[in-house]
Amino acid sequence: MPVAVPITLSADGQTRALLTTARTVGEALAQAGVALTPADEIDPPAATPLLADAAATPLAITVVRVTETTEVIPEAIPFGRQIVRSAELSPDDPPRLLQAGQPGLREVTVRIVYRDGLEVERWPTATTVVEPAQDEIVMIGVIAASDRMTFDGALAYIDGGRAVLLEGATDAPRQLAIEGALDGRVFQLSPAGDYLLYTAAVAEDTDTFRNALWVMPTAAGGVAQPLNIENVLWAGWDPAATPPRIAYTTARSTTLPPGWEASNDLWLLELTLDANQPAPVRLVESYPAAYAWWGGVYSWSNDGRLAYAFADEVGVLTMPTSAEAAALDPTTAAPARVVLHEFPEFDTGGDWAWLPALSWSADGRLLAFTDHAIVTGEARERFDLRLADLAAGDQATLVDDIGIWAAAQWSPAAALPEQRLATLRAIDPEAGQDGSYALWLAGSDGSDARRLYPPEGESGAFARSQPLAWGPDGDRLAFIFDDALHILDLASGEVYRASRDDTISSHPTWAPYGPGGD
Repeated sequence: MPVAVPITLSADGQTRALLTTARTVGEALAQAGVALTPADEIDPPAATPLLADAAATPLAITVVRVTETTEVIPEAIPFGRQIVRSAELSPDDPPRLLQAGQPGLREVTVRIVYRDGLEVERWPTATTVVEPAQDEIVMIGVIAASDRMTFDGALAYIDGGRAVLLEGATDAPRQLAIEGALDGRVFQLSPAGDYLLYTAAVAEDTDTFRNALWVMPTAAGGVAQPLNIENVLWAGWDPAATPPRIAYTTARSTTLPPGWEASNDLWLLELTLDANQPAPVRLVESYPAAYAWWGGVYSWSNDGRLAYAFADEVGVLTMPTSAEAAALDPTTAAPARVVLHEFPEFDTGGDWAWLPALSWSADGRLLAFTDHAIVTGEARERFDLRLADLAAGDQATLVDDIGIWAAAQWSPAAALPEQRLATLRAIDPEAGQDGSYALWLAGSDGSDARRLYPPEGESGAFARSQPLAWGPDGDRLAFIFDDALHILDLASGEVYRASRDDTISSHPTWAPYGPGGD
């Protein structure tokens, strides 16, 4: 004859003491007439056996009713402010309102979870913009930008799809005779400034990701030379190498967004640019990484090391000499890899991945990089600027909450022993991906930080890819702001703005640079 087992049942706001002959918790609930849904929480679980022990304390069984609802909540979208700078107005003239700002409207769909009728979780699941906000546009007076500025070295940039070279001054731009459409994936002067490394789209196949890597002498009459390398995601000059060499990574074209699948490989190529040109050497066959389809970013140090960043990791590779690389088997040996920092990948919700920005100090001791930080209690995503001291083997956060599109660039070797760090910092980090940024300058430890551009109260859009470049003497900074090339003289505060039309400028690169700055 079955033995009755005492239980205490708490469900639907009531607690009852019962005797049951059930063999499991689930059967006991059925005998008691408690209907369950798949979402309900049962403690202990339904499969827990009931043991017939007259001396035992009655087993406490708790049923928590879990329900969910969705709610659509209207929210106002705050309008932003755009500043139009005009030399037609004096800096002392009052601002002129060109367009009034209007808030927008969005609808946020929220999933709400209740336990026994009490709300315990609330998560946004979708956002629909019903009416976009209209920015306020204000015109202010400024001192007219300089029509001419002299500087050291050569500065190249992309302007309206063309490669433009400025040598020593801004008043004589020279367009390089490049065939094909520059895709901006690679655009970098060599350490001495005598060559330009770049990628151009392959014209006959425009529906998928496909480009080719080229190198071109910057001297007048120089002719571009193909390197016979296609589908390049990243490439960069080794500042320490003689003869010159580059590293690069590749991808496979796909018909799915974003149009490529990264190989996460790494190649090394010594450049002789003659009949004795060596073949490239593959150092890494493939490296596993978060969001591996997107790939990684890399940055050479002045002493020939290579920093890398994937969607969840930053580290450093000790690169072999060209002779050592030729003897490597990428299936069994690869450059020594040191992981400096790991962090949770950022889910963009789209067909792109966020990667940290990287920058080496001129002496190769410090590596600055952006970090997707874990902050307890914060509901929004946060990005900090971290500093790794590779000589001391320690790290620290240099700038808290610097913003998702932050960038950093160390001053060149010519400025040693002083080292300064130029950074792009979010004006309002809570604005997320749509926020505005300002250019700041600080010492190597973050001290004496000051805002350089634009002035307080003004905002604009800095480029997200390759936005900054130091001049060789450490006295000037080039940057892309509101789609135009700007050059800032740090001593005088004078600003030169290159573009005077509707063309879009991007990818400034300045030489000479490297261990000795020449």
